[in-house]
Amino acid sequence: MSVLKKRKWISWLSALVLIVAVLITIFIQIIIHSNVPELAEGSIEQRYAQKGSYHVKVEEVKRMSGEGLFRIYYPTFQEDESYPIISWGNGTDATPDRYDELLTHLASWGFIVIDSYSKTTGTGKEIMEAIDYLKNENEQANSLFYQKIQMEHIGVAGHSQGSTGAINAHTNYKSGSLIKTIVSIALPDLKYCDPEDVYDTARITVPFLIMGGTRDFLISPLSTNQFAMQSTSPSTPVMMGMAKGAAHTAIEGNGGNHRGYLTAWMRYRLLDDQEAMKAFHGDSSEMMHNTNWVDVIQANMDDNKFVHP
Repeated sequence: MSVLKKRKWISWLSALVLIVAVLITIFIQIIIHSNVPELAEGSIEQRYAQKGSYHVKVEEVKRMSGEGLFRIYYPTFQEDESYPIISWGNGTDATPDRYDELLTHLASWGFIVIDSYSKTTGTGKEIMEAIDYLKNENEQANSLFYQKIQMEHIGVAGHSQGSTGAINAHTNYKSGSLIKTIVSIALPDLKYCDPEDVYDTARITVPFLIMGGTRDFLISPLSTNQFAMQSTSPSTPVMMGMAKGAAHTAIEGNGGNHRGYLTAWMRYRLLDDQEAMKAFHGDSSEMMHNTNWVDVIQANMDDNKFVHP
């Protein structure tokens, strides 16, 4: 084969591989989106899946080198108002761009949401550093966030590796006691965790929501989520559910199947939102009877001492 023909053959093969890859990606996206169920009209899940009332702004925090450190989503500040924090943990190799719509959505409901640019958040270190950053900013008179943060109302949430980080931030760091609630989304099975990322849900002492998906067969199957719940302390308020049709990356983008109840949980636990509470509180709660969710289990969800008004 001549050199010219060989080059043409390689170019043709490369183009074919690229086309196939693009078609596979499109097919996967069609399948994922076709598996997102319609939310029940008038449901709590639907209400909190809709945009909140706050206009959202974004602040980029950079290192001296110019490299991104944190991205902060925050409501347009009203005079004399302060807001709870949600510190987010990215999945492996992900950055804030991967969750931009979701984090904007959460901020529109009255939260200051901070996400690091770290692509490895499993230890919880970056999640805690983000909280510490805002704690310091809240005390600086020249800061945009001066006295705008409710430091007693802090939640953490994360996706995949970031969900292990959300747990570890609370259990492995001294200032983890500042965290008042945890949400794990697509929590990886322990066998997939690096040694420094291994989590122990038995050490959680705050309300804990575990969100999985029925199409997340490998990394975060039903058994992994059930084990995480069953391992929690007998006194810890905990709830879990598997979103129908949700794959491992369903939370990316606008939050997909998980957006409504993630938002409602944070509103309930950090702002004592009584409407949001109805989605989770007791055996008659909406999530327990929502056909878009399966394997929904709860324990200690009627214990009001864990709500922080």
